[in-house]
Amino acid sequence: MKRTTQVLFSVLIGVAGSVQAAPRRSNPIVSHRFTADASAHVWNDGRLYVYPSSDTSPPSSYRTMDGYHVFSTDDMITWVDHGEILHSRDVEWGTKRGGSMWAPDCAYKNGTYYFVFPHKNVEGIWELGVATSKSPASDFKLQGTIKGGNTFCDPCIFIDHDGQAYLYAVVKAKCYAAKLKDNMMEIEGEMVHQQGVDEHREGPFVFKRKGTYYMIYPDHHKGFNEMQYSMSDSPLGPWEPKGVFVEHTDVITMHGSIVEYKGQWYLFYHNGSLSGGHATNRSICFDRVFFNEDGTLQMVKQTLGVKLPTFHQDINYNRMFGTLDIGTYTTADLEKYGIQNDAISSLELPSGTMVECFEEDNGKGKSWRFEESFIDLGKLGCDNTFSSIKVSRNPNVNLVPNGSFEKGVEQTIANWRFARRGLRGISRNLGSADHGYYALCFEGNWAMLPVTQTVAVESDATYKVSVSLKIDPDSIGQIVFSAGEHSFELDAAEKAGEWVRFSETFNSGKQNSISISCSTSKDFKGTCCWDGVAMIEQK
Repeated sequence: MKRTTQVLFSVLIGVAGSVQAAPRRSNPIVSHRFTADASAHVWNDGRLYVYPSSDTSPPSSYRTMDGYHVFSTDDMITWVDHGEILHSRDVEWGTKRGGSMWAPDCAYKNGTYYFVFPHKNVEGIWELGVATSKSPASDFKLQGTIKGGNTFCDPCIFIDHDGQAYLYAVVKAKCYAAKLKDNMMEIEGEMVHQQGVDEHREGPFVFKRKGTYYMIYPDHHKGFNEMQYSMSDSPLGPWEPKGVFVEHTDVITMHGSIVEYKGQWYLFYHNGSLSGGHATNRSICFDRVFFNEDGTLQMVKQTLGVKLPTFHQDINYNRMFGTLDIGTYTTADLEKYGIQNDAISSLELPSGTMVECFEEDNGKGKSWRFEESFIDLGKLGCDNTFSSIKVSRNPNVNLVPNGSFEKGVEQTIANWRFARRGLRGISRNLGSADHGYYALCFEGNWAMLPVTQTVAVESDATYKVSVSLKIDPDSIGQIVFSAGEHSFELDAAEKAGEWVRFSETFNSGKQNSISISCSTSKDFKGTCCWDGVAMIEQK
């Protein structure tokens, strides 16, 4: 198993003046890989640990989910990736094709950590595997499966104040539960269907507060699941349904946990903000939880991204420095506000803002302009380079999310939709058309299936749509970009190897959305790229 430890996020340095200090890591809390189904726990070492599942990239299916990483923090800002603790290749009794490593959980009892995970056996039947360790985030050894847990999935282990352990798990979208024996490997009696959680779909999580037991669970809300909860005086019910306390995110599933840490309760869950809403490329998040006087839960307010431009010392939004408001900042200003000179390697930008970074002090020398978040400035050769910064409002907000194809993680193209076969030959490469940002590129001797996105527009409004196209020399055919009824084509015989900018202004008429797409002609052979896609309202 992988044993490396990677520090992801460091303590935010205090800042003053117009800089807004962030008391927490921005959502999602893991940006270098896709994670889902967050199960959070606080152990005796004073740290909060999260045990999520892992989505594979490029987006595929839930069946390909594989490998478990553990993340921890002691301040909700600094997060550590403890590396992979378990993979399907380690499970001798598991399905030979791998994958099927779905939502796990972890429990601590009598000096041992019990990592419980669902996995299909060689016969394709779900089992609940158990791995144990004396450490919460490393050295887990497989012990077998829970006797009596056959056919169940999405386990939750709750240990009551008297030391009794309970197992909750799912079969056919219904929740079942039972006591676990002291060895944590056998069910005492039989799994019993839990009453009062009839809206249950998957992923139960149980916790206790002031003598009351709570079960949270995703429901069957049409289109996108929401999170509901029930309460009980007993860990085995019956449960009293209380309704929704978390609205849906931008992905179909909803799966999470609730834990108290340093006097504050938190909900951990996942969304699709890093992947642009791909259902199988999710990212774990957290937000605060509040209770009413009668113990019921208040609606959770989901926090999405950052409110001001945020600067980081490492790639993947790691080790936050601080945030800057609208204004111009010299080298002395950056040092005053806690942002180290020549040390910025990634940045997050909220919509409607623009950041220009300069190599020299007082806005002089070579510059780079950013209109959307950038994960790795090293790809542009400008990490650890900036000496002064200008932050301004962007008067021309691009309606196309991820117009430069930058914000993806693990080579996923965020916000854009692919046909199942459409990923063949597609990659992201640096291009000179849009300030050196990532371009969407295709290489192959066949027609590329359309990569699409739908953009909301106002009716009877004027918009300018534009794109940069390039075809490498020795290619054959056309590269195509379409926006509704408008289409741009570049033939391989024209300006080979050069970026060509196309644009057109049009009225939306009665439409409230425009479908845009990148594709090639049927006879295409070679390499081509799209970059700087934009649709901007003309006011």
